[in-house]
Amino acid sequence: MSKLLRSALLASSLLLPLTLEGQSPTLAQERQGCFMINSAGRLIDLGVLCPSPTYTVQQTRTQTLGTGDIQVTLRWTTTDDLDLAVIDPAGDTVAYFNRAVPSRGQLDVDANAGCSEPNSSPIENIFWPPGQAPRGQYRIEVNLYTRCNPGNQPIPYTLTLLVQGTTRTIQGSVSDTQPTSRIPFSLPVQAAQRPNR
Repeated sequence: MSKLLRSALLASSLLLPLTLEGQSPTLAQERQGCFMINSAGRLIDLGVLCPSPTYTVQQTRTQTLGTGDIQVTLRWTTTDDLDLAVIDPAGDTVAYFNRAVPSRGQLDVDANAGCSEPNSSPIENIFWPPGQAPRGQYRIEVNLYTRCNPGNQPIPYTLTLLVQGTTRTIQGSVSDTQPTSRIPFSLPVQAAQRPNR
């Protein structure tokens, strides 16, 4: 048995009593799983030694949403594939097909894409980091890309729009006959600063 494996086994025997059944895996060095750092400072993966509870797809989908001067978050409660898009003042579109634009807008979360990994609590998020959103007129579009389950009922959604610290909640729906909702908003132009005298 190698010295490294013996160290890993010894460390895991110390760590295992601290792991409670039903709790999420340990987070170490911004990695999810079971790890240790050896005396040389190297990260050692102990995944084969540590118990890991079974999680459903729903439980593992906790994501950190990007935010900044502008944040647009779309939520709905079906497994259908809705798409969020935001058109910036230059006419560039942030969406699943163009995840980042020159104005620094970016899509960081895309849910139920093509119905391949259905989630019944999906979220999509587009944001501009602090100090980087251009001033002017924007337009949000919520689009029913495809239904993942049979039906023709409208799909309700909730949009949360954050613009420079002010949050607005918008309710709406999309359907086969009205597949796209459009919501305009603007990033206000700040008053010109007076020169110091």
